[in-house]
Amino acid sequence: MVIFLVSVTSTLLEEPIIKEIEQNQLTWYGHVQRMAEGRLPKITLKWMPKQKTARGRPKKNWMEVIGKTMNERNLNEGQCEDRKLWSLRVGQRRTTF
Repeated sequence: MVIFLVSVTSTLLEEPIIKEIEQNQLTWYGHVQRMAEGRLPKITLKWMPKQKTARGRPKKNWMEVIGKTMNERNLNEGQCEDRKLWSLRVGQRRTTF
């Protein structure tokens, strides 16, 4: 009985935490995308290491996770330029102005 309650409780708490993490990631992504091209965070976001990859399936990188989250929320890269629209779509703001 106790094990069942623990698993149900952890499942119920897991969903809002994941949504909050995704929301924060999308907020940061939009912030960095609005920066000038020469800024270090934007350069770092676009940087890809040039080294040999390890054997096996490659690990997901941050941009793949952001792309998946954006697809789930029907967002595209051009929308992050409009700060108010991006905040509404990400879920950081109320629905009316």
